Amino acid sequence: MQKISTQILKKQATGLFAVLLLSLLFMQQAQARELVFILAGQSNMAGQGTAKELAPAYRKAPKNVKFYYNGYIVPLTHFRHFGPEIGFAHEISRHYPGDTIKLIKFAVGGTTMFAWDPNWNAAKARSTRNASAGPLFKKLIKTAKISMKSKNEKLMAILWMQGEADAKYPAAAKQYAGNLSRFVNKLRAELKSPNVPFIMGTVNPPQKFFPATAIVQQAQKIAARSIRNLRLVRTNDLPKRNDHLHYNTQGQLELGKRFAQAFLRTPIALK
Repeated sequence: MQKISTQILKKQATGLFAVLLLSLLFMQQAQARELVFILAGQSNMAGQGTAKELAPAYRKAPKNVKFYYNGYIVPLTHFRHFGPEIGFAHEISRHYPGDTIKLIKFAVGGTTMFAWDPNWNAAKARSTRNASAGPLFKKLIKTAKISMKSKNEKLMAILWMQGEADAKYPAAAKQYAGNLSRFVNKLRAELKSPNVPFIMGTVNPPQKFFPATAIVQQAQKIAARSIRNLRLVRTNDLPKRNDHLHYNTQGQLELGKRFAQAFLRTPIALK
């Protein structure tokens, strides 16, 4: 009789352990999140880092990272050249190892804020030779929404590397502050994330060819003071290619890390 009771107790304990294990697995799955980061801008966001120069540790994406480029999911190191996404992915994934990190990238080189204006105007875009790019704000929103379909997703931040092209045109540079403010506010509204951090790299192109650089830099500083949850990322010491305009492989890796570190310092960042 005692032997039978012991067997029953063992079966009950095994059953209880199985229930607890399933409960823990369910809780773990329920707590898993998809954390979304949008990367946008012009050529230094598109990137001219060289993939074949990457150290082995960076040639393979972290297991919890998904990378979407122009609406299509691709391997993180799929292209010959890269922007800040690789350094960012490795840095941010270490802080959220239990979550899926989704990076959505849309970047077009040589574009001013006139090309990204929510109220796109062909004449203004033409004044900075951007008319052929079309209304990039609409394309960005479309790209983001195509890639954001899961109910478990949370938009964590928008990473923005742009402004060099505006520094080429004094008339555009003088309107940069207002154009940027309108862009940020409208983008947050369209994505239904009014407080999402907007993290922006400062511009530092060669002033010989970009005479309005100081105006754009000042506008970025003003934006950091006047637009809520906007953070600036220092770039003036990052190594560049021979054109003195585009960040090289190490420069892009470091830029991505700095974007991640700036985000992690924001009060809104998840713990």
